[in-house]
Amino acid sequence: MTPASKAFARAQWIWPESPNWDIHNGYALFRTGIKIASVPKRAPLFITADQSYRLYINGRFVASGPARGYQASWPYDEIDLHAYLKKGYNQVAIRAYNPGFSNFQYLSQAWAGLLVAAKWGKTEINSGPHWKAIRQAGIRRDTVVTSLQLFPQEHIDLRETPADWMEPDFDDSSWDNPIAQKLNSAPWFSLEERGIPLLERRMMSPAALLGIREGRSAAGYTDTRDVVSLRQKEDRSHRPAVDIPFSPLSLAATGAGRFRSFLFDFKRTVVGNLRLSLHGANGGEIIDTHFAETIDTATLTPDQVMPANSRMAFGGRATLRAGSNDHTFYHAFGFRFLMLTVRDTTSDLRVAPSLEWIGYPLPRKGSFHSSDTALKRIWETCAWTQQCCSLDAYVDTPWREQAQWWGDARVQAWNTFHLNGDTRLFARGIRQIGQQTTPDGITYGHAPTMAHNCILPDFTLIWFLTLWDAYWQTGSTALLAENESTVERALDYFRKHTDAKTGLVGYDKRFWLFLDWTDLFKDGSPAIYNLWLLIALEKLALMYRQGGNKSKAAPLTAWAARLRTALGKLIDADGLMRDGLDRKGKIASTTSIHAQTLAITANLRGLNTEAALTRVILPWIRGVSRPAATPSAYWVTYVFTVLIERGYSADVVAFIRKHWAAMADHGTTWENFSPKRGDESHSHAWSAHPIYHLMQTIGGLTQTGPAWSSVRFAPLFEGDQGGAIIPLPAGKITSAWKRTPSGIIQVALSLPKGVTADVIFPGAKRLTVTGKNRWTLHG
Repeated sequence: MTPASKAFARAQWIWPESPNWDIHNGYALFRTGIKIASVPKRAPLFITADQSYRLYINGRFVASGPARGYQASWPYDEIDLHAYLKKGYNQVAIRAYNPGFSNFQYLSQAWAGLLVAAKWGKTEINSGPHWKAIRQAGIRRDTVVTSLQLFPQEHIDLRETPADWMEPDFDDSSWDNPIAQKLNSAPWFSLEERGIPLLERRMMSPAALLGIREGRSAAGYTDTRDVVSLRQKEDRSHRPAVDIPFSPLSLAATGAGRFRSFLFDFKRTVVGNLRLSLHGANGGEIIDTHFAETIDTATLTPDQVMPANSRMAFGGRATLRAGSNDHTFYHAFGFRFLMLTVRDTTSDLRVAPSLEWIGYPLPRKGSFHSSDTALKRIWETCAWTQQCCSLDAYVDTPWREQAQWWGDARVQAWNTFHLNGDTRLFARGIRQIGQQTTPDGITYGHAPTMAHNCILPDFTLIWFLTLWDAYWQTGSTALLAENESTVERALDYFRKHTDAKTGLVGYDKRFWLFLDWTDLFKDGSPAIYNLWLLIALEKLALMYRQGGNKSKAAPLTAWAARLRTALGKLIDADGLMRDGLDRKGKIASTTSIHAQTLAITANLRGLNTEAALTRVILPWIRGVSRPAATPSAYWVTYVFTVLIERGYSADVVAFIRKHWAAMADHGTTWENFSPKRGDESHSHAWSAHPIYHLMQTIGGLTQTGPAWSSVRFAPLFEGDQGGAIIPLPAGKITSAWKRTPSGIIQVALSLPKGVTADVIFPGAKRLTVTGKNRWTLHG
């Protein structure tokens, strides 16, 4: 019996009225009660819902979940209720949700359900037909989605939902019993443990009230599907709010048909569920919300491009009941600025907005130290961005998409390894990407998803490489073995799309060949695409050999050798890597930074590495040249890696200091170097890689062996002091250096047992060391 079968043995899936009828954008409420003689020291509750739930015990909010997944093996949560229970009667109450459609994090099976179980001695909780349940009233079901990638706006009329529905003394006698179905029935044929910790939560308030505005509400304001587009029809600018207390905010009556708008700043990107606490309502007042990443600072207007490609409309509405109102909106958003619009108030009203912040537990175990405050600010900004993008999956941005994009996830995993050392979110993502493929074997660019326009063959190659990254971080090839059938099917795709004459894999126009957000050669057989394939083949072969599977390694090694020969024919007379072959067999004339970078990474024979560096890569890094195709804020991590390995750390640090300064001012790193406000993300962790690059340069520490068995220690002595701490299961790698007033540099390096370091100081003989070490260098 599996752990899930044991935990849920007597539980049934439940939903009010019907699990597969009229569930679009549907919320449901559930209740059951239990009596306990004493509170157990540990009280595990097992719970899941399709698509999600928010759990309350005795009126107190406890947790939400589950983590994203697939119905064939749907994830469940285990929550210890010890701190929420009391002797005697206890009330379990749940608000659950199902969108009734798929998006960029959820694949609908057109079926809704809730499943709950617990057993503490003689006390049992099992979801079933004896529970009480109701479809939540007061919900507008036809609201617009908050973006192409996410769920609909929540519009709720609180007059139709009792304020105390989750409390023990609420009378639920008028509620119906739910429809129930057996455990492991379709579509949830099996269950799996969450595999990652529950998200952390804490309450936070806005840091500042920036502005205020009054006006007449636009026509149709009482009956709108989209509060954000409605607000576009009104004056969204604000005059500065000077010395106005806002915790709580006291509002004079607006009058019928009028609004008063308030612009709040949380000072940096935050992620979570908005909570509104209001007092003094007469009933029928309207509160509209709009979440934004950026504003026009001159007019205090939230940036909003309409229509944008992703059709962003991050907002919601609450219509108030008489008296006090306390409502937490169901869906979490990433934002910095909150515009709160109050309509139709006829008497004074007190409003206190706050945020139920959420995030994956990332206690800071790694660190970066520098006397350069600009670099330290950048590093802290990158670390916070990674926190914002770590939810139940690595997400590209908590703002626009919240999708588990896998090119992004590779960088985010490296960030996490240096910040914290946790591999669980990464391993879970590797498995999920491997579970959703095309019939011919290609993984989707993110998963779970309905985005059939987001199938990126180059991200399948990145997925191969993340199997290598997992091995490199842990020393284990278990994830390769677990995903071997998916790997084999994907490799077959690349075999079938390799041209027999040229030996190069070609661009399949059915799919999106991403490569990078820049104008790169793609038509035909791109060199960058084939270089990724070469690197992936050789890493897979190395892992198979490491795992003792030479029969799997040998054909991949042979394939890689043929591909090396084919790619070698694209190196020109100057020793530079051309960008590919077009469909007519003509070699491209361009020699992109990307192609040189990957050719160096692959150690391609015939490449003039010095020319690639000095004629192509370094002129751009140093601001001397501006080629047509330049690496994005994401892809430049691969350029940085090549440069650091070859002694150009000072150039990397100078580039980071210059191009990440504005991101540090904003508070999170960006989708690209100059994102369009209101359209492109200002909270993208794929550009938070200075986390590890600064630890590699100023801190001097670069991993050179699996499971950190060896490192290179080559600190860049820029500034007066620097260092880094990298967390490992066996302990911490710690580096530190300090320049004295006389110019002497004192250096320390501490290595856990089993770790060796190759030490490289300017003008000194290379050393191999273990344990604790100190040096005095004369600058």
